[in-house]
Amino acid sequence: MKRNSLFRQTAGTLALGIVALQIFSVLSIILTVLLPLAQRSAEDLAGLLIMTAQTYRQLPAEQRASFLQRVAHDNGIYIGAPPPDFDIGSSRSHLYGKILSEVLRERLGKTVPVFSAHNPQGTLWVAVPTRGQAVWMHFARRRLTATLPFGLLAILGISTLSLLVLTTILVRRVLRPLAVLADALRRKWNAPLPPLPANGAKEFYDLLDAFERMRTRLQAMIDHQSLLLVGISHDLRSPLTRIQMALEFLPEDTPQELREGLAEDTQRMTELLAQSLAIGRGSSARIADLDLVALLQVTGEAFTRAGGVWQASLPRRFPFRGDYEALRRLFDNLLDNVRRYAGDRVEVTLRKRDGRGVLLFCDDGPGIPEDRLEALLEPFSRGDSARGHSEGSGLGLAIARQIAEAQGLQLRLYNRTGRSGLCAELSWELRAEPKLR
Repeated sequence: MKRNSLFRQTAGTLALGIVALQIFSVLSIILTVLLPLAQRSAEDLAGLLIMTAQTYRQLPAEQRASFLQRVAHDNGIYIGAPPPDFDIGSSRSHLYGKILSEVLRERLGKTVPVFSAHNPQGTLWVAVPTRGQAVWMHFARRRLTATLPFGLLAILGISTLSLLVLTTILVRRVLRPLAVLADALRRKWNAPLPPLPANGAKEFYDLLDAFERMRTRLQAMIDHQSLLLVGISHDLRSPLTRIQMALEFLPEDTPQELREGLAEDTQRMTELLAQSLAIGRGSSARIADLDLVALLQVTGEAFTRAGGVWQASLPRRFPFRGDYEALRRLFDNLLDNVRRYAGDRVEVTLRKRDGRGVLLFCDDGPGIPEDRLEALLEPFSRGDSARGHSEGSGLGLAIARQIAEAQGLQLRLYNRTGRSGLCAELSWELRAEPKLR
């Protein structure tokens, strides 16, 4: 499952909160300010319309023309019948018109619709009944001082956009050191730590310093344990050599079964010591540029000479930076695991996937129970019950993982889909894109 970054989660949460807050602010202003203002404005306008209609009906005909001019000039209200193309049935309602219509209904005791005309645009029409007749009047919407909501929305929109931009900048600035720390954790154990941004917070510098001290202590512990392991393994070689020589001088009447058993146990102890020495030396690496495909071809030839079946899908070349001998030992350990538990056939694939290099070693064996896959990479852990084999020290895959991690590789095991078999996957980040040709 693809996970969102902390930046996207934090910025998204803050942006959602800002937008929700602004929407709440708009609704609050509309309900507590604009609607009361509109209600009061509608009441004032309704009174003016009723008074204008009544005055117009009471005036003599010769005075109406001057009255119409004065009302239009002073109040922006025009009296006159709608134009012939004015279709009342298709006129659209207006929010303020609905409020005005409701106020007129309350004052006059009858329904007085207010129409929003298509032509001319932006004009409200109303027929005010007086003395049994209706006086048609119309006025422009702009006299309603409707610019206040638009100005308010503009202010809220600009403030929202500004807050979103500032939030994005702030979150990126705060979380950028975390990306540096994450990159430090993904690097090789002994790689130099990346520098933090110059404007980073003190807490991040303290965290990086604590990480450096912890890494130094852990490295010292690992070096001490490796030295101890190498020393013990080396010291045990001499007694084992003497035991092997003593086996050659056993009496003639020594049972052959006992002789072979002792020889086999001695040989397994020798192999176990060699693997222990490999673990102790697994952290050291001689880094150089190499061609991973050429190394795999050499490994495949050795595997084929030993009786194995090597099926590889490889590009012409794949540049890599690492320790040639350590990688060779890593591949040999994986192939030795195939020979011990899954027969002699292996499929090798090298490709790019999502910005990472991926190298697969897949066999046709019985596979491993899912709950045992991770445990097999631990020292002295074996999957004999599933793979049907009782030999092995349980160190091969542990050594392989240690070598892989020292080379900046990630080793994981998984069962093949749709068929029996186990795959060992080595993956690493492609910092410089290899040229596959």
